[in-house]
Amino acid sequence: MTRKFIIVYLFIFAVAGVFKADASDWRSLADLRGNWLFTVGDNPVWATPSADVHDWDKIYAPRAWENYYEGYNGYGWYRKNFNIQSLPASGYLMLFLGYIDDVDEVFINGKKIGQTGKFPPNFRTAYNVERQYVVPVSLLKRENNVIAVRVFDEGGDGGILRANRLGLYYDRDQAMMTLDLSGTWKFSIDNFGNMNSPATDDSNWADIYVPMKWDNQGYGDFDGIAWYHKRFSLPESLKGRELYLVLGKIDDFDKVYLNGEKIGEVEDLPGYSRFRQDRAWQLYRIYKIPSDLLRNKNLISVEVKDIGLNGGIYEGPVGITTEGEVKALKENLQRNNNDDDDSWHSIIRNLLHLFD
Repeated sequence: MTRKFIIVYLFIFAVAGVFKADASDWRSLADLRGNWLFTVGDNPVWATPSADVHDWDKIYAPRAWENYYEGYNGYGWYRKNFNIQSLPASGYLMLFLGYIDDVDEVFINGKKIGQTGKFPPNFRTAYNVERQYVVPVSLLKRENNVIAVRVFDEGGDGGILRANRLGLYYDRDQAMMTLDLSGTWKFSIDNFGNMNSPATDDSNWADIYVPMKWDNQGYGDFDGIAWYHKRFSLPESLKGRELYLVLGKIDDFDKVYLNGEKIGEVEDLPGYSRFRQDRAWQLYRIYKIPSDLLRNKNLISVEVKDIGLNGGIYEGPVGITTEGEVKALKENLQRNNNDDDDSWHSIIRNLLHLFD
């Protein structure tokens, strides 16, 4: 049977380094810009909160460590204590660390939360990848948290070099999801056949955090097609209501299935030449859910094609929400659009009317 589905595309235009219109409504909860404790060398003990760091130096971040250690190449560790006065009850925060030269590994309260690039002996630089790591709220405390960042620099400038944001942020749009689907999903870069079927056994697939670039989760060398799975039960309170699946931003293209049936995709936008392949990663995904597809137990399958650089479901919010919340989300996006180019305003308005 042919299904009709509505795909709402919202383009959020951003100039590199200037967040003029951001899909997420970020609230800063811990500003990490400023002085950090720092030492050269490498010791895994330094990731633990109880490590003795009384004799470490202080350096400013973001700033190349060559400003303090002229000509130094190799390993270095950053550490900083921080408090969070307003900690959400659940969900996740996003840690922004800007651009780090060359490779980093990040720990919060002794728990590794991510890595970008590869350390020697299989060295691979990631100096041009912005660091964004998901931090589960359950890992954090209101007071005396410890972040430790292990860095390797092969040559030239090293360390936490520059950042549009440096700290922990909460996506207020995520709170608008009636059913929060952020967190751990199943993930595969291998095609086992029938990848979108609810009958597919995904129990041995890798775990991956959503939303977060797969490059920051051990797949930095991978470009191509990968599959995400999320199984969920439908709450009684949502049965019979008009619902939308929100998947935030995906790099680059996606095909989305609910219980084996396609409900939407982003491949191209005919008629908008500026929205084609080089812009797909900036599109904001909201798919209307056909009510007859929902069951008590459900599977969302997202087939993602990455054509280069970063990949995956990388920015939220992610979840299922009602028609009223979708309209409120639309209003947030309109309010956050500060681009002065009237042509972009016109295009965004023309797309937003699809909600009405």
